Amino acid sequence: MTEPSADVPRQSPRSLLFQFVLFPLGIVVVAVGIFLLFGKLAADEQSIPDYLNEIRSGSKHERWQAAYQLSKSLKRGEAKKYPNLEEQVASIYAGSKSDDPRIRRYLSMVLGSLGDRRATPLLLDGLTDPDTDNRIYALMALGELRDPAATPAIAAAAALDERDIRKAAFYALGAIGDPRAVPILVKGLGDETADVRWNAAVALARFGDKRALPALREMLDRSRLDRIKDMREDQKEDAMIVAISSYVRLAGREGRPELQRIATTDPSLRVQSAAKDALAHMPR
Repeated sequence: MTEPSADVPRQSPRSLLFQFVLFPLGIVVVAVGIFLLFGKLAADEQSIPDYLNEIRSGSKHERWQAAYQLSKSLKRGEAKKYPNLEEQVASIYAGSKSDDPRIRRYLSMVLGSLGDRRATPLLLDGLTDPDTDNRIYALMALGELRDPAATPAIAAAAALDERDIRKAAFYALGAIGDPRAVPILVKGLGDETADVRWNAAVALARFGDKRALPALREMLDRSRLDRIKDMREDQKEDAMIVAISSYVRLAGREGRPELQRIATTDPSLRVQSAAKDALAHMPR
């Protein structure tokens, strides 16, 4: 895998996945610092065709920045102005295998954000990319497309040795919501890596499957989280907040005592707030 250079954002897709890509927004826009460090000021922003031209013909440094800026522009709702955008981005993505890996990563994000399932075959091909991060981005984009046709290939990725690939694959399977994924997610509950196991549990909870409950309870157990090496406090909070919404859905009223405990004793005000909100919306 290509080593990141000094101007690459510090937050990798691995750290993002550890912070649970299973938020409702789906694909998390990574490396927000790039916009501040390298992006153009709002008054000087280019149009989508400008970004596409720069990706095709700019310098190495300009091209990956343009790919990032293109992904940002879609978040501003500008894609609807360009009905043929998916075809243009797909063409660039297809020819980007030997480019700077960052270009391919951000183009994956663009294809996922566009929501056009014609991109599914391209992103499935991206799962064979030698760059691990590129494969993670492709999996995340496939999750955003929610195309059941991708389920078999993603299920295969969920069985690979690379923990970060498994983690992204479980996210994608949960986002797609294809019932064929349930046996794969159940198997993922036994994964030896905690955050992979948790991603499988949160994904399985989307199917209303109560077999996810033990892993969700792990995520709500502060003492267990505190024993995980190198897990930051904000990551513990994120884990608990994500688990709360899934736990409520599966445990129902039986989960009330656990949530009440968290709402009154957890050291994090964020986690307390999430638990209180869940209790407020839980039927009595």
